[in-house]
This record gives sequence, C-alpha cells and structure tokens, in this order.
Amino acid sequence: MAGLYFAFEGEDFAELKENLVNVNINDIYIAVILLIFSCLPRALRWKLLIKPFESMSLHHVFSATMIGYFGNNVLVFRLGELLKAYVLSNGRKVTTSQVFGTVIVERILDLLMVFFIFIITIPWFPLGDEKIKFGIYFSIIIVFFFILIIVLTHRLNLLDRFARYKIFLTDNGKKIIATLKNLLEGVVVIFKNENFGLVIFLSLFIWLIYFIVSLFVLKACDISLGYADIGVLLVISSFLLGVPSLPGAAGTLDVGVKYTLVLIFQIANSKALSYSIISHAVAYFPLLIIGFIYFLISNVSIKEIKDVVGNK
Repeated sequence: MAGLYFAFEGEDFAELKENLVNVNINDIYIAVILLIFSCLPRALRWKLLIKPFESMSLHHVFSATMIGYFGNNVLVFRLGELLKAYVLSNGRKVTTSQVFGTVIVERILDLLMVFFIFIITIPWFPLGDEKIKFGIYFSIIIVFFFILIIVLTHRLNLLDRFARYKIFLTDNGKKIIATLKNLLEGVVVIFKNENFGLVIFLSLFIWLIYFIVSLFVLKACDISLGYADIGVLLVISSFLLGVPSLPGAAGTLDVGVKYTLVLIFQIANSKALSYSIISHAVAYFPLLIIGFIYFLISNVSIKEIKDVVGNK
C-alpha cells in the first residue's frame, strides 16, 4: 500500500493521462501475445520436472499453470504457487508436497536465469548505488544458501536423522517429516531428471520471451533503452515480483519499476509511471482472465482453496 502511495505521490495526472493515451496499442498486443505464449514453454518445463513422479498431459499442466497465475493475482503472498501445486496433484498419485517441491525448483531455475542476465549486464548495472548492490548480493547469497541447504539435506539424509528425535516421534511429528520428505523429493528430482538439458533450454527460452516483451512495452511507451539497460530493468523487476506482497505484486512492482527508470535511467516521472502501469497491466490482466477461465472449468472449488491455504 505504501508502494502504491509513493508510485503516484506528486504526479502530474494530466501528463500521465496523456502518456497513457499515446501508448502504441499494437506493440501492447504483441507483448500480450508473447506473454501468453511464454506460458506454453513454462508448462512444458514443469511437465518435464513432474515426469519422474507421474506422466501428465501438457494441457493439464498448462491448466494448473494458468490457475496458479490466477491465484497469484487474487491471493496475497504469492499463494497461487501453492494453489497450482494442489490443482496439479488433485486426484493424482503424486502428492501436493511433491508437486510443490517442483514449484520450488521452478522458482530456483527462474532465479538462476535472472542471475545469468545479471552476470551479462554487470558492466551496465548500477552497482554504485549501495541499496541496489546490497539487494542483488543479498538475494544471490540467500538463493545459493538455500540451494546448499537442500543439497546437504538430501546428501546427508538429514530428515531421517531428525525423524529419530523424540519431538518427531509423535503423530504430528511423523506427518511433518513425511511432508518434508515429499517436498524434498520434489526439489531434488532436478538432479536425476533425464531431460535436464531441455529444462535449461526452456528456461533460457522463457526469459528470452520476457526480454522481448519488455522491449515491446518500452517501445509502446516511447521509452528508448539499450539492450543491456533492458536486461538491468528485467533483473530488478524480477526481484520485485518475487517479493511477497499484495495480489499481483500491486505496489511493490509499481514503485520499484518507476524509480528504477527515474533514478537509474533518468526517465521523466510521468513516463516512468506510465510504463510501470502498462507493463504491470500486460503481466496482470491477460493471465488473470485466462487463469480465471481455467479455474471455472476445473473441479476446484473456492472452499478447497480456503482449506489448502488454511492448512498449509
């Protein structure tokens, strides 16, 4: 909420309206089509991650993917990630915990792609700004620390060791260990995935599409940035999207993208805010609408969502 306030605070709304009216709608159409298309390789990548547990149709995985986007856009703290794991596992032999483990792998892969873009754009990255430098380095350390914990837990069988402690010998304790084991199985499946090369290729392809989408939205808003600058903007935007927040990253994404353009690339306030609004709308409404349609035709009820969110 504070982010929304600071995003619009002190704006010339007449100038903002003029910028929004003059947006090139054809470029926006192309960006929307590309963004929707990116959901196909994303669903295919998830299908490959799930395959060691159970073979599923691409349509079923795509449906769960879109419902996950719908959930992220209507639920706080990105709970759509849990929702899509539940939808995919509903009525299947694979457990929700195992599927959620593969969702964690998806997020790790996306973060690794963001770090890859960051490495490429380091010469152009504003590391002179202490806050940005701290945010980037802190995020990198957290992610690699998290990966290290996963690897050590898997290699050293730490969950089996914890299961011997008295606190985990109770019925609830055994349930916790069982859930964590299923979750870990979903995460470490990437290490024994026979389609690892294709998974990496799809990850690169997905983020190439995101880069092109950013290029078209910037063009639509009449903002000229170099390819390296677009990479910098994509990295910062990705970190902002990862922050647990209001549904659809409202506020955090808007203020973050606006001030990235203003402070780093010296774009005028109203033009920066217009890009922030348009790029957010492009990423929000198409996936929300398609996800809602898939949600309506699925066999998942609102009550089930409340139960899943409440129990997890």
